[in-house]
Amino acid sequence: MNVLTDATSRLLSRWCDLPCSPIASSIARRWVSGMLTSWELPLSPANEATIAELTSELVTNAVQHAAPPPCGSSAIRINVRAGAATIWLAVCDHDPTLPTRRAPDFLAESGRGLFLVEAQADQWGAVQHENGKYVWFSLQCHGGARPASTMPPTDPSGCHER
Repeated sequence: MNVLTDATSRLLSRWCDLPCSPIASSIARRWVSGMLTSWELPLSPANEATIAELTSELVTNAVQHAAPPPCGSSAIRINVRAGAATIWLAVCDHDPTLPTRRAPDFLAESGRGLFLVEAQADQWGAVQHENGKYVWFSLQCHGGARPASTMPPTDPSGCHER
């Protein structure tokens, strides 16, 4: 994992490799929570719960819907970034197929993930790149001095690097 800390922009960034497994979303939630806690960010319990839920939704989608990775590479990578007032999180996988939000069937057991992401995130999107895609969300969190950019990078360096 690499860490980026820039004192002028207060940008913090960290990567984590995850298995393509049903336990991946649980690992991701705990890891993201640990990172945000270690950065001593002034997050409200509501922000923490939203970040955990959205992280879980994006990782679960990658586990359930993405094509398997090439042999020897990590299945899923996540990147969490914190600016002065914005949390930005991306889930990277090797499948270039972009997700599509569908009308939720509230009686079904699944199928509401992107509906929930769209309803709770300030912004979200999906971007194809040479190694697959990343799906991201950003959330404005009160307590920072100024908002950080919420736009994702066009090519998230490290999406499938080691």
